[in-house]
Amino acid sequence: MIYKPTNTLKNLKKMNERKKVYFQTGVFGSDDSEMVKIAAIHEFGGQIKVKKNRYVPVLGVTLKAGTIITMPERKWLTITFERNKEIIGRIVKSNLKKIGEGKMTIDESNEIIALALSSLTKKEMGNGVMPPKHRKGQPMVDTGRLRQSVGTKIDYKGKTYGLKEK
Repeated sequence: MIYKPTNTLKNLKKMNERKKVYFQTGVFGSDDSEMVKIAAIHEFGGQIKVKKNRYVPVLGVTLKAGTIITMPERKWLTITFERNKEIIGRIVKSNLKKIGEGKMTIDESNEIIALALSSLTKKEMGNGVMPPKHRKGQPMVDTGRLRQSVGTKIDYKGKTYGLKEK
């Protein structure tokens, strides 16, 4: 009997050759960029030092330079993954099946997964987070700037590729 590898086996071997692929979703830039700081302060909380005197109409007070404001964490990134584990798992499972059948390439699958992670993050942003005490609205989504800054990167063996939604 002559052994002839099936297309499914060939496709799965290609996947094995790729080894590890990492997906990164979030706000990217230098550590001191404004949007990275905003994303981090919302995700992890922290303290902000007022740089110059500033009147805050909602509070009816002037914050003096040097005042420390403590910001609570408002998880927006990790909560997306916690809430959507099943959806992400179904996407991966479906893509693996399509790759095995030769209906999808590994790169197409990775792009779909990466864009799904970004889309789910943007969709979940602001849902169920602690509202601010001293203002109306939702700080993470009022202007749309944080949501627009969310992106995804795919890391293949140390080479990272960024994706933009179409």
